[in-house]
Amino acid sequence: MATALAQPAASVFGLQRQCRIALRVSPAPLRLTGAVRRAAAVQRRGAVAVRAEGSSGGYVEEQSFRIERVSFGTILSPLGIGLMVYGFGAFFNLLPGGDVSSLLLIYGFPITLLGFALSYAQLKPVPCKSTPEALRLRDSQATDIQKQVREDVTRYRYGDEQHLDEALTRIFRFGQAGGIPRRLCPILTGLREEVVDGQYALVLEFTTKKEQMTQEMWDQRLDKIQTFFGPGIVAKLKETEQGMDVSLICDGSGAGRGGGEKKDVLPPLMPGMKPRQQA
Repeated sequence: MATALAQPAASVFGLQRQCRIALRVSPAPLRLTGAVRRAAAVQRRGAVAVRAEGSSGGYVEEQSFRIERVSFGTILSPLGIGLMVYGFGAFFNLLPGGDVSSLLLIYGFPITLLGFALSYAQLKPVPCKSTPEALRLRDSQATDIQKQVREDVTRYRYGDEQHLDEALTRIFRFGQAGGIPRRLCPILTGLREEVVDGQYALVLEFTTKKEQMTQEMWDQRLDKIQTFFGPGIVAKLKETEQGMDVSLICDGSGAGRGGGEKKDVLPPLMPGMKPRQQA
């Protein structure tokens, strides 16, 4: 019986000893957990600060709506197909409206063809990034040509090989004496609005074949670029990983704003319209 009584007592003392050991050991993990939490909180605050710092000088997207930024091909194609499908269904008495089925087919077929043709020939808009400071200065400093170029390249175009095709042809004289081969033609892939030394600047981002399109080719045509997109701007070049950035910076003179005598600079937006002009 003494042995039987001794065993429960030993088990009780063992349980107490384990509890004391657990109490002595437990604060360390608790302190470690608290340190981890504090480090995570500091890291989160740092991440928020980095995001805030990056967004303060970042770019914003203009929210204004322009009908030119809508693809007519993506609108007309589904519309024409819908008219044709309903017209066939009504013609075979699968859908109501058999009296107008012929009209639906007559109009649906050419609308579908026109939508496919526009989708095939369309040139997508170039993405444009703007800083808040540049947006505030645009209306008061941007020249007529800067505005015209920005509006032309940020809309859908139809039938053109690329954006600013006519302008690049005149500047680089593709296939002509003193010009460069057509295969080296720079491609406009982006647009930025920035502020340089307190003046509004429109930056054209070109992608080029760097192994063939050299810096010297651009430098030789810097004056031509400035004259072509002037007056009232100063053109600067900056080499990038993709190719070249051409900055059209307002010179502060106010020239090139408000119309006046102009000369043709870009082709008309659509056949039959007047050529777009340079101030």
